[in-house]
Amino acid sequence: MTKENIIIAALRLFVTRGYKSVSLIDVAKEVSITKGGIYHYFSSKDALLQVGMHYLLDRLEAKYTELLSAKNSIREVLNALLVEKTLERYAKDLLGVEGDCRVDCVHFVIEIMSKFPDIQERMEQGRLVVCAAFAKKIEAAMEQGELKRGLDSYAVAAIIMATANGQLSLGRCFQSLEMRNRILENVWLLLTI
Repeated sequence: MTKENIIIAALRLFVTRGYKSVSLIDVAKEVSITKGGIYHYFSSKDALLQVGMHYLLDRLEAKYTELLSAKNSIREVLNALLVEKTLERYAKDLLGVEGDCRVDCVHFVIEIMSKFPDIQERMEQGRLVVCAAFAKKIEAAMEQGELKRGLDSYAVAAIIMATANGQLSLGRCFQSLEMRNRILENVWLLLTI
């Protein structure tokens, strides 16, 4: 059993059941070790959460960076975020969440932010970095004529990130492929006309 396996199992349980509802015994059972085996790597459940969140945020930010690479057009980026849900699928794959298992990242984040302000700060810093990179991608798309000129690239990046992150909180009726495509098409119209 590796430290990474413990981190992934803990995060999977935290996002599917809630941080408060998961004990170190639950995590130990998930990875088939003893609670003492977890203490070999982590001094507490809080320490495990801290390390786990940094692990997850580092990987999600790297995935965003990959998505925003020069090889992808802005339209491809929007499609990946709003229709294909690339980041959500990546997170589920990373954590080993299979099928239609309910991943409640919104409530999980709300639950931990009040107790762990340093995690909230880390998340905010990550969002700022991603938003700045996204803004550069939007600026390049405006220069290349893919998007209309005169947009506030940073504000547009924030709007797109909020839309992508907020889709889940709207419920299942907003999750259909048809609705996700409608959202993409209307965002695209706003950016190009």
